[in-house]
Amino acid sequence: MELLKSKRLTIPTVYFITDREKIKEIPIGIPFIFGDNKIKNNMIRLLEYEVLYKAAIDSGYPFDFKAILRENGFDISDISFGGNPAYIEWSTEGTISDDFKIEDCASISTDGGSFDEYVKDASAYVDIESLKNLNIFPIWLSEIEEAVHTNIHNFAVYNENMYNKKLEGMYGGIDLKPPAKNLIIIDISGSIPRAVSSTCLTLAKNLAETFYADLMITGSKSTLYSYEDINNLDVNTIYNENGMDNDQVYFKRLLTADTRHYNTAIVFGDNDEPGRAWGNKFNRKTRSISNEDGKELCQWKVENLISFHTDSTSHKGCIIRTAGYARWFTPDNTEHIKDWVKYLK
Repeated sequence: MELLKSKRLTIPTVYFITDREKIKEIPIGIPFIFGDNKIKNNMIRLLEYEVLYKAAIDSGYPFDFKAILRENGFDISDISFGGNPAYIEWSTEGTISDDFKIEDCASISTDGGSFDEYVKDASAYVDIESLKNLNIFPIWLSEIEEAVHTNIHNFAVYNENMYNKKLEGMYGGIDLKPPAKNLIIIDISGSIPRAVSSTCLTLAKNLAETFYADLMITGSKSTLYSYEDINNLDVNTIYNENGMDNDQVYFKRLLTADTRHYNTAIVFGDNDEPGRAWGNKFNRKTRSISNEDGKELCQWKVENLISFHTDSTSHKGCIIRTAGYARWFTPDNTEHIKDWVKYLK
């Protein structure tokens, strides 16, 4: 009888038994797995996988976590029990009688059922930082976080001209300056598979709330949702509100209406760009606008650009293209994210 332990993370309390007679020694309510000794490491890997997968799903990020887990050595598709079945018992009441039969235990399942439910409810907790350290998130998510990370204490500055009430004079004081926002743009036009754009929307809402960002959705028209309103944004209504064609009129109107400063713009899209003469009920009598002219028109300053182009695959000779609705910005720095689509559901 042995308590299963992982070297990588905390797993639920489960005992591993190879001797049928030892089953009777297990206290009531303590889960155990019965099987040959050679499957022990497989059971630990199975528990690791289930704990990590549940924690990853609970994070709310819409990634294909099963694919990411496989890439990082948590693949369970090759687990073999050596031809001998393993059984698991979650009994919380009653006693194990002399006529106990191992066949009466619940068989392990990774597709739902007792095993999944036990791991879900068990006291094994994995926080976001642990998931990042184990590479359960795409590496570019950490790159984004690093690029847009803001320490609010950096914006507490001494203002020598501030009036001090206590001293009743212009003796200065601490003045809080709001940090620059970030911007996320999602192209939801029909040329982008809906599975990709809808996943980007879910991801973007999470990112926007986390990284102090406004969110722009561009389809048949472009709509800017401010950071303060994103919490109430219903992702399911985005397509009906903005349509799935392309836009020039509303996008140009937004970028020329006022002066804005964004620290980082994160833009998801393909080759479709606002300078084309799009035609739909929101875009009538438009004319082509070059990217150079678009940059002249744009009143928004973007210091850093992170481009997610749907065709940015990393193979030899690949042309790195910037997402279309980022081409009117003149950033100081630009980063192109490759192979990102494969991490989405």
